[in-house]
Amino acid sequence: MAATAAPQILVTNTLTRRKEPLKSLDPAGKKIGIYACGVTVYDDCHIGHAMQAIFFDVIRRYLEFSGYQVTYVRNFTDVDDKIIDRAKQRGISPAKLAQDMIDSSDRDMAAIGVRPADHQPRVSEMIPQIVAMIQKLIQNEAAYATKSGDVYYRVRRKSDYGKLSGRNPDELRSGTRDLVQGEKEDPLDFALWKNDDVQDASWDSPWGKGRPGWHIECSAMSKEFLGNSFEIHGGGRDLVFPHHENEIAQSESANKAPYASCWMHCGLLTIERQKMSKSLGNHITIQDFLKSWTPEVLRLGILQYHYTSNVDFSKAVFQQCHRRLLYFYETLDLLRQMIPNIAGQPAPEEHWLFVEFHKAMSDDFNTAAALAALNKAMKAARELVAGKKSEPKILEASQLLAAIQKVAHVLGLFEAEPKSATRELKMRLLPELGITEDEIQAAIQRRADARAARDFAAADAARGELLTRGIELRDGTQGTEWTIRYADHPAP
Repeated sequence: MAATAAPQILVTNTLTRRKEPLKSLDPAGKKIGIYACGVTVYDDCHIGHAMQAIFFDVIRRYLEFSGYQVTYVRNFTDVDDKIIDRAKQRGISPAKLAQDMIDSSDRDMAAIGVRPADHQPRVSEMIPQIVAMIQKLIQNEAAYATKSGDVYYRVRRKSDYGKLSGRNPDELRSGTRDLVQGEKEDPLDFALWKNDDVQDASWDSPWGKGRPGWHIECSAMSKEFLGNSFEIHGGGRDLVFPHHENEIAQSESANKAPYASCWMHCGLLTIERQKMSKSLGNHITIQDFLKSWTPEVLRLGILQYHYTSNVDFSKAVFQQCHRRLLYFYETLDLLRQMIPNIAGQPAPEEHWLFVEFHKAMSDDFNTAAALAALNKAMKAARELVAGKKSEPKILEASQLLAAIQKVAHVLGLFEAEPKSATRELKMRLLPELGITEDEIQAAIQRRADARAARDFAAADAARGELLTRGIELRDGTQGTEWTIRYADHPAP
């Protein structure tokens, strides 16, 4: 439930090409259905998969935070040419490879804090629903079966085909002259069912043994769990055409009802301005990423962009996010130390952080602006920690901490215990700085000995030596603590 009443949520709708209010189809206006295209499970997930999954995870969380009852569906494509080819290379069945990769995907998503969808259907589990939808399309004369057992959708029977992508069927045809038409009535027609007999990747049907085409699976799955019409369909921008365009065509032709009201498309990911590719050596799986960085570094790196933006990552971006995360966690730890006796004070509904957070997120789920509000809250926390500790200030700090925690949870951030998270982040940075904790502690001891001997020049030299290596010392009631110097990588 929302911490305070959320304003009207505006969303950029690919279908209408404008930003417009998000409307629930539920008579009470309280329910939102979301379908987001998942992964084709022939390999381990990479950080591009993580990007889309994290964005829709946060969108779902914010809608729930704003008081909506969300049904979220994210599918697994476990029947595909790539799966069949990869399984053959490995000498295992397509079903075995798909299961292994689904298990891997589940582990990866859990590791980066992405909650499971309410429904995570697989193509192999939805064959009866897919066959039924294809039969309906044939009955409605929107599709036809060939003598060889394939089934195709008649693109030109849909008068508004191209309304999502803005493509004209006549223009599309000009690019298909060299294609072999085969048994198609029109080169533009696309497959709903493919004649095939691969073991563990083919099923009996009215048209003979075969497997579904790519597009029909999502139409059948969304109908099964969300009905003929629902609120949000999402995916990467690379899916607008042909996948999402074809989904609309076949769903509306079969169901005789509008499909998704709002289409949301994430930008694409590059690494140092190059498309991620194994051949270029810049293909980063989630598992490989987590060998070098914490999960929240990836999440923070992604959320500093708007979901519609193209994202370009590099080692420098991850380094900055690592330091920014350290600043945030240290701030939370300092704030908690300030309020040991009034911990748990709730933040009022009108707290300024909730207001600014809703302003950002209700404007097309602007996570970049939401992080800016969170950064402002961290700055306010630092000022409270540095100031005089009066009872009103401690109460203010307690409420600010509660507000930060609620807002951060929507973004999937700061889920770890601050002190332990701070230590892990610091220790992961030391190799990059070329210094060990033993060296730091030795310098701290030299400084303490020099101060005890009133040799302040030597004490300053020990402190300065650490500072030049990126380590900053802080003296407090619990003694001297060290941290990574923020000045070199300031939090935005």
